[in-house]
Amino acid sequence: MAELFGIVSGSLSAAALFNNCVDCFEYIQLGRKFGSDYERCRLKLDVARLRLSRWGEAIRVNDDPRFASGTPDDNDSREGRVILEELELLFQAAQRSSERYAKRAQREELVAFKDEDMDEIAQGLHNRLGLIARQRQARTSLMKKAKWALYGAKEFDRLLDQIASFLDDLENLFPVETASRRLMGLEIEQVADKASLLALRDAATGADGALSDAAAQKLEGMTGRNHARDIKTEETARVLLGNTWSEPALSGGSSIADQTMNTAGSITARGGSAVQVGNQYGGRGFFHS
Repeated sequence: MAELFGIVSGSLSAAALFNNCVDCFEYIQLGRKFGSDYERCRLKLDVARLRLSRWGEAIRVNDDPRFASGTPDDNDSREGRVILEELELLFQAAQRSSERYAKRAQREELVAFKDEDMDEIAQGLHNRLGLIARQRQARTSLMKKAKWALYGAKEFDRLLDQIASFLDDLENLFPVETASRRLMGLEIEQVADKASLLALRDAATGADGALSDAAAQKLEGMTGRNHARDIKTEETARVLLGNTWSEPALSGGSSIADQTMNTAGSITARGGSAVQVGNQYGGRGFFHS
């Protein structure tokens, strides 16, 4: 198997190390022992990669001259470079541990999941997060590329915890919260459907708390629900199950985050009555039509 790290990290700049580390996630596979947890764990790695790429974009790691040298002048840049080097070495150690396990394991234990094994929602989110991370790299890294696999949950959890610890250190060393939140907002904008947001929120829990909170906040604006168990109408009676918006309310150009839940048991409407289970936003609505 080709070595994942073909370049001596001690000679690389912080920017080069950053690009290498973002690339490292691309080549991690997960063994079949992960079973039904495969998608969640795969997405957790994607979220950690996204978080690293967001940090790099926020500090302009590929544009700022401070990060272009293997021997930076200022203390913060030197410390940041050391953290990135340790992160790269972490991936190297995990790969070597995987190779040692593979030498003594049965052949069937070494079968790894592929991206195609994910369901449509998880695969779409995986591809989307990966694309964002790759776009934040200035260039293809110089390392030789080799796939390797994590085969056990303990190894996975340990790797993820250590990655998160290094990311905490980087974010504390270079506090760029405003830029990070702006970038996070752009990430969330690209996840529009509820199922993907749920998957993102759950995957980000423990790996990127801020992203998990942002996904949860967006979900709150999509949780409005109106429900009636049984509806009967007689004569010209009308029943509407759902929300309505007047034209002035919609023409304002801002979205309305409906977070209410309206429920009813049995509804029997008679004569010329009108019943709505839901909300009316602005002006004349269902009852005046």
